[in-house]
Amino acid sequence: MTLMHQIYNQHLLSACPPDVDLTEWTEFRTMMAQASNLVELDHPLQIDVELNAGCNMACPFCIHGYEKIANNKLDRKKFEKVLKEAVSIGVKAVKFNYINEPMLRKDLEEIIRWTRDQGIINIYMVTNGTLLTPKRRESLMQSGLTKLFVSLDAVTSEIYNKQRLSGQFNKVVANVLAFIKERNELGRQFPLVRVSFLRNKINIHEEAEFTEFWTGKADLIAFQKMNEVPDKHTGLTIADVVMPEKGCDFPFKQLVIDDDGEILPCCKLAGKKLPLGHIDLSLIHI
Repeated sequence: MTLMHQIYNQHLLSACPPDVDLTEWTEFRTMMAQASNLVELDHPLQIDVELNAGCNMACPFCIHGYEKIANNKLDRKKFEKVLKEAVSIGVKAVKFNYINEPMLRKDLEEIIRWTRDQGIINIYMVTNGTLLTPKRRESLMQSGLTKLFVSLDAVTSEIYNKQRLSGQFNKVVANVLAFIKERNELGRQFPLVRVSFLRNKINIHEEAEFTEFWTGKADLIAFQKMNEVPDKHTGLTIADVVMPEKGCDFPFKQLVIDDDGEILPCCKLAGKKLPLGHIDLSLIHI
């Protein structure tokens, strides 16, 4: 049996980023822990914002692998309005993606810097790593990003290509290692770097080797359960997974805002079917 979600070095997530007040950070982490235990708070602590809809991959475990999705963008002025509203009610963290590749957005680093200036103390995103060019690595390093999560899901080109169909395994690994090296050469701990492995029938045999390769390189190593693509049967999910007894804590901690401005209570692919409201109606406090 395997756990739904495992993170090696998870304690690092509690480390206070530079230029963040330790008292404010400790209060935020305490409230996140409460929400993780399904304590109902007065407001979300985090919002996940999908600044653009597109992705430059078509993975078989994602909706982008089954339909062409235009790279529509969330209007920046609308984002800034709702972010200010979120800050006013106590939101402290922003994740800059949902079901997309956030680095397709050219002004991403500008938006991250602006967000940090509004008082958001934890800013992170998940990327496939293909666009971590030297220029983008440098700009991300200077943007105020606190964590960079890279989805890899494999330790060999053969399995990576079956997972992501892109032929860019060596490039992505090199990009991630370069980001870590450049950060370390600056004498910094942040942004923390996490590499992720989405367990499914394609890659499960590489799990131990993945751990061995990234130990001592990435700050955190995460293993996640694959959820089935809505309305599809991929045949890739692994049934032998231990589900958390307490239930999902996501709705107790955060909300999603997709590229259309819909407010969603769920981070999974099926979350699009559960809209709570729309940012044009100023319902982030829901």
